[in-house]
Amino acid sequence: MTIATRNRFIRLATLFSFAMAIAALASIVLMLLHHGLPESLPGKRPFAALETLSLTHWSPLATVAAIGVLPVFSLGCLLYILFAFEKTQTVEITFFAACACVISLEALRIFVPLYGLWTYANFFTVAISRAALFARIFILLALLASVILTTGESIQQIGPNVFLLAFFSLSLANVIPVNSGAMASTFVTPIGFRGMVSALLVILALLGIISYLVQGKTRGIQEYGPAAMGLASFLTGYALLILCDSWLFFFAGTALLFLGAWRYLDSIHRYYLWQ
Repeated sequence: MTIATRNRFIRLATLFSFAMAIAALASIVLMLLHHGLPESLPGKRPFAALETLSLTHWSPLATVAAIGVLPVFSLGCLLYILFAFEKTQTVEITFFAACACVISLEALRIFVPLYGLWTYANFFTVAISRAALFARIFILLALLASVILTTGESIQQIGPNVFLLAFFSLSLANVIPVNSGAMASTFVTPIGFRGMVSALLVILALLGIISYLVQGKTRGIQEYGPAAMGLASFLTGYALLILCDSWLFFFAGTALLFLGAWRYLDSIHRYYLWQ
């Protein structure tokens, strides 16, 4: 994949993220104007045990705010990548740009509270849930691939590799069972084998972070250390926002997401600045 081709894809991804951000923010405004948020808990909370803390009380507004932040974050990341890496051929940033684009798919969850879909599960709630699951799997796989596939020979194979990761993530998201008769407080249908799937996602996240640390030591790239710490913050913030149904998760997740992405992008930018 040439730099020109990559930049065209990133521009298309930026337009997609912009559309998702506008749709999410407009939906939130409409819900607030028409008092469309659920008055009672729509489904099971991910961390109901935290209810005793003041900032962890269930809040549907915190959930929709977290959904709205994700496509805005996606748009900001892609704009920064276009500006800072426009003339830089880098495997890591190409994969990270794909991650940033896919994060905006989380905005689809906004249509559940917008149309009151939590009252009954149907094809749309299941499709939205699978789209969110696809995004979560793809992001972790792409971040892992971004550090593994950094050889000179792999640069021309970035496009096919991203496609294969997307195909595998979509396939996996469609075979994981979901409870179509229930709803979670984060406006997705709960997945089956939750403990097993969560463990898999955590392992993939840890592998991505550890791989950056190992590659940094092996190849003598000092910037990979801060990049790994940035990824840890980014993924922690992302996890808090997709599980967000309280204001504590919203503020902590937003701060960690933006700070982590900034540290990662800044570290990779400093590394390629001297190449």
